[in-house]
Amino acid sequence: MKSVDRMQKNGRLMVGSMASDTLRTKRAVDGVLHLVHAAADEIERNRRLPDAVVAALRDTGINRLLIPAALGGMEAPITDAMDVMERIAAVDGSAGWCAAIGGGSNVFAGYVPATGARTVFADPDQGNATMFAPLGRVVNDHGRVTLSGRWPFTSNCLHSAWVGLGALFHDADGAGPVPRIVFVPVADLTIEDTWDVVGLRGTGSHHVAAAEVPVYPDRCTRFADRPWPGGTLWRLPIYTTLLPTLVAVPLGIARGAIDEISRQAREGRTARRGQLADAPISMAELAVADTRLRAARAGLRAAVGEAHMHAERGEPISRQLQARICLAGMHACDTSVEVTSTAHHLGGGAAAYRGSRLLRALSDVQAARQHLLFSHHHLGELGKLVAGLDLAYPPYVM
Repeated sequence: MKSVDRMQKNGRLMVGSMASDTLRTKRAVDGVLHLVHAAADEIERNRRLPDAVVAALRDTGINRLLIPAALGGMEAPITDAMDVMERIAAVDGSAGWCAAIGGGSNVFAGYVPATGARTVFADPDQGNATMFAPLGRVVNDHGRVTLSGRWPFTSNCLHSAWVGLGALFHDADGAGPVPRIVFVPVADLTIEDTWDVVGLRGTGSHHVAAAEVPVYPDRCTRFADRPWPGGTLWRLPIYTTLLPTLVAVPLGIARGAIDEISRQAREGRTARRGQLADAPISMAELAVADTRLRAARAGLRAAVGEAHMHAERGEPISRQLQARICLAGMHACDTSVEVTSTAHHLGGGAAAYRGSRLLRALSDVQAARQHLLFSHHHLGELGKLVAGLDLAYPPYVM
């Protein structure tokens, strides 16, 4: 009995310690947001985050949020990770996107075999990258296993040590193909400078290419693989982790745009159309936009929180709930685009100029919406699940 009591006490101490680590990370992020803000023009101009910003964000601990405690991570609840990514994205969309990809990719530390995780995620403060489309080919030629291929949209690759790339496995005897995520060092890849865009310019979402890069089995995983950690985070289907972490970015961008219009209403502005606070229709539009954004955010967090509660109890996460999280995430993204557009409209003529924070927010949030996760072509299958049909929709609903 004493042994059980000691184990329970140690478990509570570990949970309490990780919670305090998460709180310290949130406070640390708040402490470096001024650096992100000051670098916004440089990020836009150079199409990448400055090294000083990457280092400052790294030092806050954000890349540890979704890493197993056994590897030095925090195993933070998804809603806490969402909070952090929102705060960064509200200041700069590209910085928020890189943070979400860098920290979100690290959840795979619990899915690749533990031996491989100790290599790939040896530095828990290192952000990484993933690109899931199975555009690569892994060939096993009499024991020599290599990866070749080319992948677009590899966000955060400029600031990563490892990249998880989607690939089809082909054995020498012709068996397969089997899709997997293969983690390889960035140093073994060619980064092609292809990300020259209007929105999310600083995310470095370039193409990467591999030419017969060595592959190790313990650095590979499938979405259906059973994670090795026992914590709450790895009792959740993986897309109930990945999607909310990413959709926090458009939510944050929209919040930053609304906050900017609110500032203009409070402080006044020079404009031919007069003061924003004196325009009742404009104030009504601001009120509706702010309320819609809060409602969409709350709906997503409620669904994610429900899944976390079930996982904490060791209960399965129903396919219907998984679908609701996907749908809430898509709705939150769509709402973020609409709200940011309203904020840009309320910004008047000044929001048309290059360098306008509102114009940048609008470009960034529209670029974020183009991600496959937020595509409306998922709606039909997800609708079947909400209606109560018990169907898989891999890899989003398992």
